Amino acid sequence: MNEVESHLESVCLNDEKNLKSLQKQLSEKESELARYKKMLVQSTKMATLGTLSVDAASEISTPLSQAINTIDNLSHSSPIISTLLNISEQYLNGELKESQFKHELDLLNLQHPFAWIGNDLSAKIKDSASTLRQVNYCVQNLLNFSESNECHAVQLVNVVDIAVNMLKLLESQLSLCAIKTDFENVPPIYCNLASINQLFVNLLINAREACEHNDTKGCIVEVRVFEQNSFICIEIKDNGCGMTNHVQEQMFDPFFTTKEVGKNSGMGLTLVHSIVQEHAGKIQVNSIIETGTSILCSLPLKE
Repeated sequence: MNEVESHLESVCLNDEKNLKSLQKQLSEKESELARYKKMLVQSTKMATLGTLSVDAASEISTPLSQAINTIDNLSHSSPIISTLLNISEQYLNGELKESQFKHELDLLNLQHPFAWIGNDLSAKIKDSASTLRQVNYCVQNLLNFSESNECHAVQLVNVVDIAVNMLKLLESQLSLCAIKTDFENVPPIYCNLASINQLFVNLLINAREACEHNDTKGCIVEVRVFEQNSFICIEIKDNGCGMTNHVQEQMFDPFFTTKEVGKNSGMGLTLVHSIVQEHAGKIQVNSIIETGTSILCSLPLKE
């Protein structure tokens, strides 16, 4: 081997070593980037959750107070029912004669009419169960939304159910909007529940914000779920300010926002785009200035 060949071999070995080092650094950077992305997704979700929790606390407060008042009222009937059961037990055990038993029952019924207690008891239990279910529904929606995407493996879910739950969760946030829904009877789809929850919340909040400064025609948000060409389609449409072509080109870029500094993280639509990509779906945007915006997310049905 001559001197030139030896030098070339040395250069190649050195380049190969440098390449491996660069590949290792790139892999480490990719892992680090993925980790930061997960942290950013969760922190963005927690910021949204903070706002939703304030609204949810207000929404939960009323039915919870009603349930507490109902249970307090039920507690007044408890001693009467206990006395009635005690008298009945004494009679069954032979500790009271029939005449004594009847006398005790008549006396108790005069003080606390049994018919009134029975009707009141049934109504109060029904009311309490209804209000507590309402509270549980609201809390469950918050818990589902707050959980990390990694907590939910891919599962079979109904997208219409998710849409209904997220609209309920955002009821206070969307209180000034006229909500129009069009939900077809679509088949269930395999997806990450937490991710699709996030997708709906981000799109709905984005639609509401697009109408914030529109005092003349009001805020109208349309929500559609339908099946088309082996895809489950989620369409959120608003009648807000619309977007220029320049904004549409950047709308999915991380940290891009048309809002004032501190008003928006610029990650809402970035996450929507990421979620659709993770589900091997497609996203289409149609926006006209001063007319409104439609965002269509199509998620593939998998057999």
